[in-house]
Amino acid sequence: MKRRHPFIFVLLMLMMFPGGLLSQEDRSHFSEVFNRGKPYRIFLPEDYATAEKSYPVIYYFHGNKGSHVSSLSDVMAAFVKENPVIVVAWNGRSVDSDVRPYNIGYHSNINYETQFKDYFPEFVGHIDSNYRTLTDRANRAIIGHSMGGIMSFFMAGKYPHMVGTAVNSKGSPEFFIGYPDNHTLYCVRYMFKNLHGVALRFQNSTTGELVYLNDEVHAGALQEGNLAYEYQAYEGGHGLMPRDLNDAFEFVLASFKKPLPAPGRWHHADLYPDFEIWGYQVESNLAESGYIEMMGVTKGGMGITTRKWQPHGRIIPGVQINVKTPPLYEPNTAYTLLDYNVTHDSKEMLNLMSDVEGSIGFSVNHERHQIGIYKKKDPAEIVYLAHKVNGKNIFLEQYETCSLKLRLLNRGGGTAKNVRVEISCSHPDVSIANPVVEAGELVPGEPVWIIPDFEITASSQPPANGAPFRLKFHLAISDKSNTWSDEFEAPVMYDVPEFTNIGIDDGDSEIFGSGNGNNIAEPGESIMIYEVSHRTRLYYDDPYVDGERIHVDLQPDKWGDGYAVSSVIHISEDCPIGHQIQFLASYEVKEWKTIKRNVTWGTFTITVGVDTDQ
Repeated sequence: MKRRHPFIFVLLMLMMFPGGLLSQEDRSHFSEVFNRGKPYRIFLPEDYATAEKSYPVIYYFHGNKGSHVSSLSDVMAAFVKENPVIVVAWNGRSVDSDVRPYNIGYHSNINYETQFKDYFPEFVGHIDSNYRTLTDRANRAIIGHSMGGIMSFFMAGKYPHMVGTAVNSKGSPEFFIGYPDNHTLYCVRYMFKNLHGVALRFQNSTTGELVYLNDEVHAGALQEGNLAYEYQAYEGGHGLMPRDLNDAFEFVLASFKKPLPAPGRWHHADLYPDFEIWGYQVESNLAESGYIEMMGVTKGGMGITTRKWQPHGRIIPGVQINVKTPPLYEPNTAYTLLDYNVTHDSKEMLNLMSDVEGSIGFSVNHERHQIGIYKKKDPAEIVYLAHKVNGKNIFLEQYETCSLKLRLLNRGGGTAKNVRVEISCSHPDVSIANPVVEAGELVPGEPVWIIPDFEITASSQPPANGAPFRLKFHLAISDKSNTWSDEFEAPVMYDVPEFTNIGIDDGDSEIFGSGNGNNIAEPGESIMIYEVSHRTRLYYDDPYVDGERIHVDLQPDKWGDGYAVSSVIHISEDCPIGHQIQFLASYEVKEWKTIKRNVTWGTFTITVGVDTDQ
């Protein structure tokens, strides 16, 4: 066989890469998702043409008015020249003429059925099939700026089994995502639950339009806790500077060298009816805005429910959910499935067979469920069900020492004896007098209010912006043989001024509330409550408030980022006349140029059937 001359080989490679081996290449591929060609720009390392090895891949997501043709291509090329990594800049335009990418934003910005959540795995598949790449999640990263920043965290949270690292540079803090006729508000500050197991870096700035809203996002990451999370605020404005991009690249390189393992226990909230996550296949008939949420997922089971919004949204009636697990179990083996319906405080025990591969399928409705999966002689597995403060509701009283009682469930197969529960909170203004409680014995399938109560004092202040306000508590639970972890959030009834200029819309506006329009909250009515002229967001724990929907405003601002949310609540038909309902409430006023949310908190009580002005 005739040997090819080395010069001819190099010449052929230069013909394949006309700009030289170190320059970027603009390519395209046919996308079945978009049913057309999609362009991209790829940067290959210096030795790609001569080495026989595979490389990790960094995907770059551009911002508004951008495309795969980045103004920082020289920075990307220089980075790839010095490091054994492939960088790919994708094109986020639904159609070539669009300057606004990703088909996300406010209602008027969502114009296409085609979804980028479907394109991302297709595009990754194309790159992995046509280039020598390392195809495991540990060697795949996303860096995104502005609108690409929110997409970086969104995609990494939707596909953490595909993505090991994500960098969000000055990203948009919240947008509607989904289909033109069915899209859901996605607030980054509430969605860090999806990102456990992913190395995260969030880059903010000190001036510019998104600084204050992204302070809220940072607060959301801190509230979530237990993340592999790094934060930096850069002097200057919103634009992506070479230093920002180089720091993002260096963070990704470090994460490639020390990849995070897949989490052994995880959460996920998805705004699409069907999805796959960590090998679990979920299908549903969800046909309206909202989420399917999976909580505390392990081999031993999961919590699962629907939520109209994040966080702590109402359940969505009429939704049926089918789940198929990955092949975690012994094939063709009998298992017990515990379905504890938290909404109705009831349980059902089912006998199931794993399939030939070791997967198990089950179905639940829209309500809140705790699912346990075990076979004979499997160990216990203990999870949080509920809490109650001072025997009344879920609110801690600010500055007061409160008795917090926990309800736990053993969703596993064995009895847990000599159970020890330790509670903690990372917030500095929370103290716990007795952080450890001996809870005794927990038998399978029987929920227990453990004794004694925890004594907790919360001196935390309400946030002046839209940062998450609930306190997150972490539980470390153990018996003589096993340990488990869980978490829950508790709101604080802040000692704030009372709202005294309350108005009730029960249909007189013909926009929000519905009822007889006499401005009195009455059984069976839906009401919006105002403080002076401000629509309020309401927080409560009252059995006679049996429904809520949220109204989202795009208040005037410079960029159309940051949404004001208010509540429309429903008073149950059987609410007694004279019943009093206590609320913690807030409203926001947003600054135009800086897009800063200024939130005012208050409390008030309404008496059902009684005029508030009397």
